[in-house]
Amino acid sequence: MRWTFILLVLANIGLLAWFMSSGDPAPVRVAPAAQDERAASITLLSEADPASLVDADEAPASPEVSEPPPPSNETASATGGLCTLVGPFELAYQGEDVAQRLQALQLEASLEEIEMQGQMRYWVFLAPLNSSQEAFRKLRELQAAGIDSYVIPKGSLENGISFGIFSEIERAESLKKDLNRRGFAAEFREEPQTYLERWVVLGVSDGGRLEDAVAEGFWDQLQRDYPDVERRQNLCSEIRRGSEE
Repeated sequence: MRWTFILLVLANIGLLAWFMSSGDPAPVRVAPAAQDERAASITLLSEADPASLVDADEAPASPEVSEPPPPSNETASATGGLCTLVGPFELAYQGEDVAQRLQALQLEASLEEIEMQGQMRYWVFLAPLNSSQEAFRKLRELQAAGIDSYVIPKGSLENGISFGIFSEIERAESLKKDLNRRGFAAEFREEPQTYLERWVVLGVSDGGRLEDAVAEGFWDQLQRDYPDVERRQNLCSEIRRGSEE
């Protein structure tokens, strides 16, 4: 019994000495778990926008926006394009001379009579009647009333009665009102006045730009030879030639 007690005391003393010599164990550092930025806030599925539930990594990339290609010469031709006109020429031989100079530069050029827009006019008339016989009966009635008039022989107002064409709209309106008061259903419409001028019309050059085909010195010399001529551009589709009438 005594030896058992002595062995226990010695064992306890040995354990105490071992613990005192080993010291405190070094503390273990625990790194905080990385926090996902997307987990910073919690949103219930019932409260979330369905569009926001798609993962950003799975979202389709935005397509690159590319500039539209510049219009080609075929596109310009399809829309009519611009024609260059040089003129006007009072005498035909002057226009022919300029056309030949441009043709020498391998350009399509020709002297043509072009219909030009003049001053607006106003035509006072009675609407066309069913036949020329009715038109002349109405004419006699108007002339008996002292109203100057004549039967329109052709055109869109054929078999109508004309009371005159005026350059001022006020005069046309005044005559129309006077005829209406006298019991005649007169009306008036705008009639654009046109006239013909000689112009050299140029086609489109191979490069599509007239400035690239004709040097500026050519135009300077042309201006010295023909001081009154000018150069202008117009839509080819809107050029009305005298031969088209």
